[in-house]
Amino acid sequence: MATMLEVSRRAGVSKSTVSRVLNGTAKISEATRQAVFKAIEELNYRPNVLAQALSKQATNTIGLVIPRGSSTSNYLGLLIEICQDLADKAGKFLMITQVCDEENGGINSIRSLVDRRCDAVLYYNNSFYDQYNVNGDKLSDLIDELPVPLVVMNCYLPRHPNHCVWYDHVYGARMPVDYLIQQGHSKIAYIAGPLNQRTAQLRLEGYENALKDAGIAIDPLLIVEGDRYYSGGFSACNQLLQRKAEFTALCCFNDLTAIGALHALQEHHIAVPEQVSLIGFDNDAVLDYLTPTVSSVQLSAHAFVTHAMNLLLAKLNETDLAIPEASSFTGDLVLRQSVRAI
Repeated sequence: MATMLEVSRRAGVSKSTVSRVLNGTAKISEATRQAVFKAIEELNYRPNVLAQALSKQATNTIGLVIPRGSSTSNYLGLLIEICQDLADKAGKFLMITQVCDEENGGINSIRSLVDRRCDAVLYYNNSFYDQYNVNGDKLSDLIDELPVPLVVMNCYLPRHPNHCVWYDHVYGARMPVDYLIQQGHSKIAYIAGPLNQRTAQLRLEGYENALKDAGIAIDPLLIVEGDRYYSGGFSACNQLLQRKAEFTALCCFNDLTAIGALHALQEHHIAVPEQVSLIGFDNDAVLDYLTPTVSSVQLSAHAFVTHAMNLLLAKLNETDLAIPEASSFTGDLVLRQSVRAI
Protein backbone atom coordinates (compact mmCIF):
# COMPACT_ATOMS: atom_id res chain seq x y z
CA MET A 1 0.00 0.00 0.00
CA ALA A 2 1.35 3.41 -0.99
CA THR A 3 2.29 5.93 1.70
CA MET A 4 1.98 9.71 1.88
CA LEU A 5 5.75 9.96 1.55
CA GLU A 6 5.64 8.06 -1.75
CA VAL A 7 2.87 10.38 -2.97
CA SER A 8 4.98 13.43 -2.08
CA ARG A 9 7.98 12.07 -3.95
CA ARG A 10 5.91 11.22 -7.03
CA ALA A 11 4.33 14.70 -7.02
CA GLY A 12 7.63 16.44 -6.28
CA VAL A 13 6.32 18.20 -3.18
CA SER A 14 6.79 17.86 0.57
CA LYS A 15 4.81 15.42 2.69
CA SER A 16 3.24 18.34 4.55
CA THR A 17 2.01 19.78 1.24
CA VAL A 18 0.27 16.49 0.44
CA SER A 19 -1.36 16.61 3.88
CA ARG A 20 -2.57 20.18 3.31
CA VAL A 21 -4.00 19.25 -0.10
CA LEU A 22 -5.92 16.33 1.41
CA ASN A 23 -7.20 18.32 4.38
CA GLY A 24 -7.88 21.54 2.46
CA THR A 25 -6.25 23.46 5.30
CA ALA A 26 -4.16 25.94 3.27
CA LYS A 27 -4.04 27.77 -0.04
CA ILE A 28 -2.35 25.54 -2.60
CA SER A 29 -1.75 26.38 -6.24
CA GLU A 30 -3.93 24.56 -8.71
CA ALA A 31 -0.87 23.06 -10.39
CA THR A 32 0.35 21.60 -7.10
CA ARG A 33 -3.12 20.24 -6.27
CA GLN A 34 -3.36 18.54 -9.65
CA ALA A 35 0.12 17.04 -9.26
CA VAL A 36 -0.78 15.61 -5.88
CA PHE A 37 -4.09 14.16 -7.07
CA LYS A 38 -2.37 12.65 -10.12
CA ALA A 39 0.21 10.96 -7.87
CA ILE A 40 -2.59 9.69 -5.57
CA GLU A 41 -4.41 8.16 -8.54
CA GLU A 42 -1.27 6.58 -10.02
CA LEU A 43 -0.23 5.05 -6.68
CA ASN A 44 -3.80 4.15 -5.64
CA TYR A 45 -3.15 5.89 -2.32
CA ARG A 46 -5.79 5.71 0.41
CA PRO A 47 -5.51 8.14 3.34
CA ASN A 48 -5.43 6.67 6.85
CA VAL A 49 -8.89 7.72 8.01
CA LEU A 50 -8.24 6.79 11.64
CA ALA A 51 -5.04 8.82 11.78
CA GLN A 52 -6.81 11.82 10.24
CA ALA A 53 -9.63 11.46 12.76
CA LEU A 54 -7.21 11.41 15.68
CA SER A 55 -5.40 14.49 14.42
CA LYS A 56 -8.66 16.39 13.85
CA GLN A 57 -10.39 15.04 16.98
CA ALA A 58 -13.30 14.07 14.73
CA THR A 59 -14.28 10.90 12.88
CA ASN A 60 -17.09 12.14 10.61
CA THR A 61 -19.22 9.39 12.19
CA ILE A 62 -22.78 9.65 13.45
CA GLY A 63 -24.12 6.99 15.82
CA LEU A 64 -27.68 5.70 15.52
CA VAL A 65 -29.30 3.70 18.35
CA ILE A 66 -32.51 1.86 17.48
CA PRO A 67 -34.68 -0.72 19.28
CA ARG A 68 -33.91 -4.36 18.60
CA GLY A 69 -36.21 -5.87 15.99
CA SER A 70 -35.50 -3.46 13.13
CA SER A 71 -35.26 -6.39 10.70
CA THR A 72 -38.96 -7.17 11.23
CA SER A 73 -40.25 -3.58 11.51
CA ASN A 74 -41.13 -1.74 8.31
CA TYR A 75 -41.06 1.54 10.20
CA LEU A 76 -37.59 1.02 11.71
CA GLY A 77 -36.30 -0.24 8.38
CA LEU A 78 -37.49 2.98 6.76
CA LEU A 79 -35.95 5.02 9.60
CA ILE A 80 -32.55 3.41 9.01
CA GLU A 81 -32.79 3.97 5.25
CA ILE A 82 -33.62 7.66 5.66
CA CYS A 83 -30.82 8.19 8.20
CA GLN A 84 -28.34 6.44 5.91
CA ASP A 85 -29.33 8.59 2.92
CA LEU A 86 -29.05 11.82 4.90
CA ALA A 87 -25.72 10.78 6.42
CA ASP A 88 -24.36 9.97 2.97
CA LYS A 89 -25.43 13.37 1.64
CA ALA A 90 -23.74 15.06 4.61
CA GLY A 91 -20.53 13.09 4.03
CA LYS A 92 -20.91 11.23 7.33
CA PHE A 93 -20.44 7.55 8.16
CA LEU A 94 -23.42 6.03 10.00
CA MET A 95 -22.69 3.56 12.82
CA ILE A 96 -25.82 1.65 13.88
CA THR A 97 -26.43 -0.32 17.06
CA GLN A 98 -29.57 -2.04 18.33
CA VAL A 99 -30.62 -1.97 21.96
CA CYS A 100 -32.74 -4.38 24.03
CA ASP A 101 -35.57 -3.26 26.31
CA GLU A 102 -33.47 -3.74 29.46
CA GLU A 103 -33.13 -0.85 31.89
CA ASN A 104 -30.37 1.59 30.89
CA GLY A 105 -29.84 -0.32 27.62
CA GLY A 106 -30.24 2.83 25.52
CA ILE A 107 -28.08 4.94 27.83
CA ASN A 108 -25.29 2.36 27.72
CA SER A 109 -25.49 2.13 23.92
CA ILE A 110 -25.21 5.89 23.56
CA ARG A 111 -22.15 5.94 25.84
CA SER A 112 -20.62 3.07 23.86
CA LEU A 113 -20.95 5.00 20.58
CA VAL A 114 -19.40 8.09 22.15
CA ASP A 115 -16.54 5.93 23.47
CA ARG A 116 -16.01 4.79 19.87
CA ARG A 117 -15.51 8.44 18.93
CA CYS A 118 -18.83 9.15 17.20
CA ASP A 119 -19.12 12.89 16.62
CA ALA A 120 -22.85 12.89 17.41
CA VAL A 121 -25.58 10.38 18.33
CA LEU A 122 -29.19 9.98 17.22
CA TYR A 123 -31.25 7.84 19.62
CA TYR A 124 -34.70 6.37 18.98
CA ASN A 125 -36.41 5.88 22.33
CA ASN A 126 -38.74 2.92 21.94
CA SER A 127 -41.02 4.28 24.72
CA PHE A 128 -42.31 0.77 25.34
CA TYR A 129 -42.15 0.37 29.08
CA ASP A 130 -42.72 2.22 32.33
CA GLN A 131 -39.04 3.20 32.30
CA TYR A 132 -40.05 5.82 29.68
CA ASN A 133 -40.21 8.80 32.06
CA VAL A 134 -37.16 7.69 34.05
CA ASN A 135 -35.34 7.18 30.79
CA GLY A 136 -36.31 10.72 29.72
CA ASP A 137 -34.72 12.17 32.84
CA LYS A 138 -31.57 10.13 32.28
CA LEU A 139 -31.39 11.24 28.66
CA SER A 140 -31.65 14.89 29.74
CA ASP A 141 -28.79 14.33 32.18
CA LEU A 142 -26.80 12.68 29.41
CA ILE A 143 -27.29 15.66 27.08
CA ASP A 144 -25.78 17.88 29.78
CA GLU A 145 -22.88 15.49 30.30
CA LEU A 146 -21.82 14.27 26.84
CA PRO A 147 -19.02 16.00 24.90
CA VAL A 148 -20.94 15.46 21.63
CA PRO A 149 -24.50 16.35 20.48
CA LEU A 150 -27.34 13.94 21.26
CA VAL A 151 -30.79 14.15 19.62
CA VAL A 152 -33.60 11.90 20.89
CA MET A 153 -36.46 10.68 18.71
CA ASN A 154 -39.89 9.61 19.97
CA CYS A 155 -39.54 11.23 23.40
CA TYR A 156 -40.32 14.73 24.65
CA LEU A 157 -37.64 16.15 26.98
CA PRO A 158 -38.98 19.20 28.86
CA ARG A 159 -35.48 20.24 29.95
CA HIS A 160 -34.11 19.97 26.40
CA PRO A 161 -36.95 20.56 23.91
CA ASN A 162 -34.41 21.51 21.22
CA HIS A 163 -32.74 18.10 21.51
CA CYS A 164 -35.79 15.96 20.78
CA VAL A 165 -38.32 15.13 18.08
CA TRP A 166 -41.50 13.29 18.99
CA TYR A 167 -44.88 12.11 17.72
CA ASP A 168 -48.12 13.40 19.18
CA HIS A 169 -49.61 9.93 19.70
CA VAL A 170 -52.63 11.33 21.56
CA TYR A 171 -53.71 13.43 18.59
CA GLY A 172 -52.84 10.68 16.12
CA ALA A 173 -55.03 8.15 17.92
CA ARG A 174 -58.01 10.47 18.28
CA MET A 175 -58.13 11.31 14.54
CA PRO A 176 -59.81 8.04 13.47
CA VAL A 177 -62.24 8.21 16.40
CA ASP A 178 -63.19 11.80 15.53
CA TYR A 179 -63.76 10.73 11.93
CA LEU A 180 -65.92 7.77 12.91
CA ILE A 181 -68.03 10.01 15.14
CA GLN A 182 -68.50 12.39 12.20
CA GLN A 183 -69.72 9.39 10.18
CA GLY A 184 -72.44 8.68 12.75
CA HIS A 185 -70.69 6.07 14.92
CA SER A 186 -71.08 6.30 18.69
CA LYS A 187 -70.39 2.68 19.72
CA ILE A 188 -66.68 2.57 18.98
CA ALA A 189 -64.53 -0.22 20.43
CA TYR A 190 -60.78 -0.03 20.93
CA ILE A 191 -58.01 -2.64 21.05
CA ALA A 192 -55.11 -1.11 22.96
CA GLY A 193 -51.47 -2.10 22.92
CA PRO A 194 -49.78 -3.42 26.08
CA LEU A 195 -50.59 -0.74 28.63
CA ASN A 196 -47.19 -0.93 30.31
CA GLN A 197 -45.97 0.79 27.14
CA ARG A 198 -45.98 4.57 26.96
CA THR A 199 -47.08 4.69 23.33
CA ALA A 200 -50.05 2.42 24.08
CA GLN A 201 -51.02 4.63 27.03
CA LEU A 202 -50.94 7.77 24.88
CA ARG A 203 -52.98 6.24 22.06
CA LEU A 204 -55.63 4.99 24.50
CA GLU A 205 -55.76 8.52 25.90
CA GLY A 206 -56.42 9.85 22.41
CA TYR A 207 -59.31 7.41 21.92
CA GLU A 208 -60.85 8.35 25.27
CA ASN A 209 -60.41 12.10 24.71
CA ALA A 210 -62.26 11.93 21.39
CA LEU A 211 -65.22 10.18 23.01
CA LYS A 212 -65.30 12.59 25.98
CA ASP A 213 -65.17 15.66 23.75
CA ALA A 214 -68.08 14.27 21.72
CA GLY A 215 -70.11 13.64 24.89
CA ILE A 216 -69.97 9.86 24.48
CA ALA A 217 -69.55 7.83 27.66
CA ILE A 218 -66.52 5.56 27.81
CA ASP A 219 -67.67 1.95 28.05
CA PRO A 220 -65.01 -0.34 29.66
CA LEU A 221 -66.58 -3.31 27.88
CA LEU A 222 -65.52 -1.79 24.55
CA ILE A 223 -61.81 -1.54 25.50
CA VAL A 224 -59.50 -4.56 25.40
CA GLU A 225 -55.77 -4.65 26.03
CA GLY A 226 -53.91 -6.60 23.38
CA ASP A 227 -50.31 -6.82 22.25
CA ARG A 228 -48.55 -5.53 19.14
CA TYR A 229 -49.04 -8.59 16.94
CA TYR A 230 -51.59 -10.35 14.73
CA SER A 231 -52.40 -12.97 17.37
CA GLY A 232 -53.04 -10.29 19.98
CA GLY A 233 -55.48 -8.48 17.73
CA PHE A 234 -57.25 -11.74 16.94
CA SER A 235 -57.57 -12.69 20.63
CA ALA A 236 -58.60 -9.18 21.73
CA CYS A 237 -61.33 -8.97 19.10
CA ASN A 238 -62.64 -12.36 20.18
CA GLN A 239 -62.78 -11.04 23.74
CA LEU A 240 -64.87 -8.09 22.57
CA LEU A 241 -67.27 -10.41 20.76
CA GLN A 242 -67.56 -12.73 23.75
CA ARG A 243 -68.62 -9.78 25.92
CA LYS A 244 -71.56 -9.28 23.55
CA ALA A 245 -71.12 -5.51 23.80
CA GLU A 246 -72.49 -3.81 20.71
CA PHE A 247 -70.12 -1.77 18.55
CA THR A 248 -70.29 -0.47 15.00
CA ALA A 249 -66.61 0.52 14.68
CA LEU A 250 -63.27 -0.71 15.96
CA CYS A 251 -60.00 1.23 16.26
CA CYS A 252 -56.72 -0.57 16.89
CA PHE A 253 -53.35 0.24 18.45
CA ASN A 254 -51.49 -0.70 15.25
CA ASP A 255 -51.98 -2.37 11.87
CA LEU A 256 -50.93 -5.85 12.99
CA THR A 257 -53.62 -5.68 15.66
CA ALA A 258 -56.15 -4.50 13.08
CA ILE A 259 -55.29 -7.37 10.72
CA GLY A 260 -55.76 -9.88 13.54
CA ALA A 261 -59.08 -8.24 14.43
CA LEU A 262 -60.21 -8.39 10.78
CA HIS A 263 -59.51 -12.13 10.79
CA ALA A 264 -61.56 -12.60 13.96
CA LEU A 265 -64.50 -10.57 12.61
CA GLN A 266 -64.49 -12.55 9.36
CA GLU A 267 -64.40 -15.86 11.28
CA HIS A 268 -67.56 -14.73 13.07
CA HIS A 269 -69.12 -13.74 9.73
CA ILE A 270 -69.19 -10.07 10.71
CA ALA A 271 -68.82 -8.01 7.54
CA VAL A 272 -66.36 -5.12 7.35
CA PRO A 273 -67.41 -2.36 6.86
CA GLU A 274 -71.11 -3.25 6.47
CA GLN A 275 -71.44 -4.25 10.14
CA VAL A 276 -68.23 -2.98 11.71
CA SER A 277 -65.89 -0.26 10.45
CA LEU A 278 -62.20 -0.93 11.13
CA ILE A 279 -59.17 1.40 11.41
CA GLY A 280 -55.55 0.54 12.23
CA PHE A 281 -52.47 2.63 12.95
CA ASP A 282 -49.10 2.88 11.08
CA ASN A 283 -50.39 2.47 7.50
CA ASP A 284 -48.47 -0.65 6.57
CA ALA A 285 -48.34 -1.29 2.82
CA VAL A 286 -50.01 -4.70 3.29
CA LEU A 287 -53.32 -2.96 4.11
CA ASP A 288 -53.83 -2.29 0.39
CA TYR A 289 -53.81 -6.03 -0.29
CA LEU A 290 -56.44 -7.14 2.22
CA THR A 291 -60.13 -7.69 1.54
CA PRO A 292 -61.45 -5.20 2.31
CA THR A 293 -58.51 -2.80 2.23
CA VAL A 294 -58.04 -1.36 5.73
CA SER A 295 -57.98 2.30 6.78
CA SER A 296 -55.16 3.48 9.02
CA VAL A 297 -53.24 6.41 10.51
CA GLN A 298 -49.98 7.17 8.74
CA LEU A 299 -47.16 8.74 10.73
CA SER A 300 -44.96 11.16 8.79
CA ALA A 301 -41.81 9.04 9.13
CA HIS A 302 -39.80 10.79 6.42
CA ALA A 303 -40.43 14.31 7.73
CA PHE A 304 -39.91 13.11 11.30
CA VAL A 305 -36.53 11.43 10.73
CA THR A 306 -35.32 14.13 8.33
CA HIS A 307 -35.99 16.80 10.93
CA ALA A 308 -34.20 14.78 13.62
CA MET A 309 -31.13 14.26 11.43
CA ASN A 310 -31.06 17.90 10.33
CA LEU A 311 -31.32 18.96 13.98
CA LEU A 312 -28.38 16.71 14.86
CA LEU A 313 -26.26 18.01 11.95
CA ALA A 314 -27.05 21.59 12.91
CA LYS A 315 -25.83 20.94 16.45
CA LEU A 316 -22.78 19.12 15.14
CA ASN A 317 -21.92 22.05 12.87
CA GLU A 318 -22.96 24.58 15.53
CA THR A 319 -25.46 26.20 13.18
CA ASP A 320 -29.20 26.84 13.35
CA LEU A 321 -31.72 25.02 11.16
CA ALA A 322 -32.28 27.07 8.02
CA ILE A 323 -36.05 26.69 8.36
CA PRO A 324 -37.44 26.42 11.91
CA GLU A 325 -39.78 23.45 12.14
CA ALA A 326 -41.98 22.03 14.86
CA SER A 327 -40.42 19.13 16.66
CA SER A 328 -43.78 17.49 17.34
CA PHE A 329 -45.26 15.50 14.45
CA THR A 330 -48.76 14.17 13.88
CA GLY A 331 -50.13 11.71 11.35
CA ASP A 332 -52.70 11.58 8.56
CA LEU A 333 -55.80 9.44 8.31
CA VAL A 334 -55.66 7.21 5.21
CA LEU A 335 -59.17 6.02 4.31
CA ARG A 336 -59.79 2.77 2.47
CA GLN A 337 -62.70 0.33 2.11
CA SER A 338 -62.99 -0.67 5.78
CA VAL A 339 -64.99 2.39 6.92
CA ARG A 340 -68.55 3.47 6.14
CA ALA A 341 -71.00 6.04 7.46
CA ILE A 342 -74.12 4.92 9.32
